[in-house]
Amino acid sequence: MKNLKAIRFVLYYTMGLNIAVTIVKLVVGYATGSLSLVADGFDSLFDGAANIIGLVGIYIASQPPDPGHPYGHRKYETLTAMSISILLFVTTIELLQSAIARFRSPTTPEVNVWTLVALALSIGLHLYVGVYEKKRGEELKSEFLVADALHTRASVFVSVSVAVGMLMVRLGLPIADPILALIIAVLIAKIGLDIIRDASKVLVDAAVVDEDLIKRIIRELPGGLTFHRLRSRGQEDDIHLDLHVQVPQGMSVEQAHHLAHQVQRRLLGEVEGLRDVVVHVEPQEGVAPAEVDLGQRIREIANRIPGTAVHAVHVHDLQGHLYITLHLEVGRSLSIEEGHQVASQLEDMLRTELPGIEDVDIHIEPAEQKGAATAVDEVTHQKVQAVLHQATLETTVLCSCHEVLVSRVEGKLHVSAHWECDPALSVEAAHDLTLDLERRVRERLPQLGQVVVHVEPRSS
Repeated sequence: MKNLKAIRFVLYYTMGLNIAVTIVKLVVGYATGSLSLVADGFDSLFDGAANIIGLVGIYIASQPPDPGHPYGHRKYETLTAMSISILLFVTTIELLQSAIARFRSPTTPEVNVWTLVALALSIGLHLYVGVYEKKRGEELKSEFLVADALHTRASVFVSVSVAVGMLMVRLGLPIADPILALIIAVLIAKIGLDIIRDASKVLVDAAVVDEDLIKRIIRELPGGLTFHRLRSRGQEDDIHLDLHVQVPQGMSVEQAHHLAHQVQRRLLGEVEGLRDVVVHVEPQEGVAPAEVDLGQRIREIANRIPGTAVHAVHVHDLQGHLYITLHLEVGRSLSIEEGHQVASQLEDMLRTELPGIEDVDIHIEPAEQKGAATAVDEVTHQKVQAVLHQATLETTVLCSCHEVLVSRVEGKLHVSAHWECDPALSVEAAHDLTLDLERRVRERLPQLGQVVVHVEPRSS
């Protein structure tokens, strides 16, 4: 939980002010016999008690996630805020009982300068504490501070009501004192109900994210994505979100995984307070892939540009709009600018000959070397095997490196080998492992030109 130290300071500071005003009001209230002033004093006493409860609750809520609480402990802050309502209801009952007793046995409280001073001090401090605590609660995104500020700010109206009661007693209407005590009890009970209402939204996982905002963000991403089953929950600064994103049928697992990360990054960057996003990818119903015919057509167009080739061609037709991704192989000696010019030429040709193209994403990469392969000496072969063995140990997941083939093409080493892994491992995880393994091998073999990693399920 962020800002723990700052929230604690606010609680200690407001608790000191609440205790000070409580002492003044209780002493003056009992000395003058003013029931409503005593009631107001107990209301301030519970303000201080709420600060102590808040300190305990905030500490628990700040603990990091653990196996028993994988989403963290933030709801303990909500429970702490709700506990304030219990104190308010106890105060309400006490006030009702005292007011009824005063109706049965009327007494006239003394109204003097001390009662006026106590009330003026109470109103001033409650105004300051309410405004200060609410402002800091919103800045620090603390649900408890905002709830406690609501209680404290309402205490201003309680003190004003007591002041009016004192005036009525001074005018010869002592019955106004218990009547105002009843009014104060109702106000305190309403504050408790308001806190329960707000806190219960978090406890029952009420939605906290505007669906229109999510629609706008996702529509700005390329590919014409749609989503459904949007769910959100949590506090204002600790929002958890999950949704199902629909992608064209035929999209590869790797592309879908990359797309899910794009959605996740955009949402985390643009939705304030969002801490966790789970994106479920599923095929879009009723949208058939157009890869077979169009893919061949794209290859024919690309073959007109000398010295190039394309692979990993994917075409998606979304309501008449074509979205194309492909890998373009260009000469290894070309500069980046020259390679970009070739890609732009291909894109222009595709847009001219294939109407309906909405977006073309071309990944440029060096063409595969075509020179003749020669065998390597035994020392080099053993060195490569040692590197593969060490890289395998470091991954901790792959094992049994076998069928190692090492050759030299145009001065560069070309390596191919097979590894075994857990049969239950996902394709995505296996792909990430191959990239990690390749990186480790390249770090140890600067002269490496190409490495092919074959991952296969481990036999039982």
